[in-house]
Amino acid sequence: MKKTLVALAALASVSAFAQSTVTVSGIVNYGMHNDVTKTTTYGGLKGDRNNLTFGVVEDLGGGSNATATLQFRFNSGTGAAGYSNTGASPQVGAGATQFEQVAMGVNTPYANVRVGRFTNAMGVADVHVFEDSKYGTNAARAAYGRLSNTLQITTPTFMGVQAALIGAQGSTNKYGNPGGVTGAGYITGLDYSKLTQAGANGVVGVNDFSALVINYTNGPLFLQAATINGIAYEKATKIAGTWNAGWAKFYAAQYNQKDDIKANGPTAAFDGVVLPAAGFTSNGAGSGLAAHKSTEYGVSVPYGNWTGRLGLQTNNKDLDIGVTDGSTKVKKTTIGAEYALSKRTQLQYQRSNVKNGVAATNPAIGGGFGDSTGSAYFVGLQHSF
Repeated sequence: MKKTLVALAALASVSAFAQSTVTVSGIVNYGMHNDVTKTTTYGGLKGDRNNLTFGVVEDLGGGSNATATLQFRFNSGTGAAGYSNTGASPQVGAGATQFEQVAMGVNTPYANVRVGRFTNAMGVADVHVFEDSKYGTNAARAAYGRLSNTLQITTPTFMGVQAALIGAQGSTNKYGNPGGVTGAGYITGLDYSKLTQAGANGVVGVNDFSALVINYTNGPLFLQAATINGIAYEKATKIAGTWNAGWAKFYAAQYNQKDDIKANGPTAAFDGVVLPAAGFTSNGAGSGLAAHKSTEYGVSVPYGNWTGRLGLQTNNKDLDIGVTDGSTKVKKTTIGAEYALSKRTQLQYQRSNVKNGVAATNPAIGGGFGDSTGSAYFVGLQHSF
C-alpha cells in the first residue's frame, strides 16, 4: 500500500497554502535463476523490480501541477545500491547509479513537459506480455527505456489520441551496459555499434535519441506507433497493441530496425558514417546487429489468484551481420505465471526457450539479454507497497 505524506507550506504574510503530496512506493523481488548452462544464481528478476520511489505532486493552480520523481534501486541479494543489468546474473555489478530515475515535470491543460532521467512514453506503455525481463519475449526492448538528459513533451488526450515527442543526448547515453560510469545504463538498439573506446566502459554508441510516439486508447483497445531517430528517414519503427477481452489480454508488437549496426575494420562505420579512428577499436569486421524485423505475440489469462502468460518472439532474418544460414535467426518462447498470495505479494515463475540464439559475448545481438540458445527459468517472490 502506498503511504502518502502531505506537507503544507505557508506563504509569506498570507493565510494561503500550497499543497504538495509526496508518495512513497516500491518493490522487493528475490528468487532463483537457472540459466542455459544450468548455473544457479540468486537475486532479483531485473533491475527495476527492486526499488524505492518517491513521487511529488504540487498543485500550481489553474489545472496545472509540478511533479518530481526520485527512484532508488538496490540489489535484493546483497543490499548494495544499484542493480545488475537485465541480462547479467543478479550478482554481477551494482549498476551505474543509485537514483536510477530523477525527473521533474510541469503538467498543464495544454501540454506535459518532463526532463531528467526516466522511463519514456514507449517504455511505460503496457504492450509486452513479459515487459523486458531477461526471460521474457519483447520485440522492441532495444527501442525504449531510460535515458539521461531526456526532454519529453506529451500532448493532452484528444478522442483517445495522445502524442509524445522524446529527445535525449547520445553523449550521456553512450555506454551499452551498466558499470560505474556517469550516464551508463540504457541506450537504444541504434547505438549498439559494437565499439570500445579507450578509457570507456562497455559498448559505445554515437547517436542522439529522438522519437515521436502516438498512443490511442479506446476502451479495451490500446495502440502505439513510434518512429525512432527521424520521421521521414527514420532508422527504426515500432507498432504495438493490446486488446483486453476481460477473460484474457492479447498482445502484439513489431520492432523494425532498418539499418545494420556495425563496426568494420580499424576505422569503424556506423550506418555508413565513418567515425574517428583515434581512440576506437573494432571488435571484428561485421560484428553487431543486422537490420531486421522482430515480432512478438503474447497473451495473459487471469484465473482466480493466478495469472498465466505466454509469449512468442520471432525475427525475420539472422541477427548477426553477414550470416544468412538461419543460425542466428533467434526464436524465443516464454511461459510464466504469478500467484497472488495477497493484494501486494505474489509468487512468480518465468521459463524461456531460445532457438538459434547467440553468444552472450555479443550484447549487440541480444546475448546480453540472456538470449543464448537453450532453456532458462526464474522462480521467486515479489512484494510491492
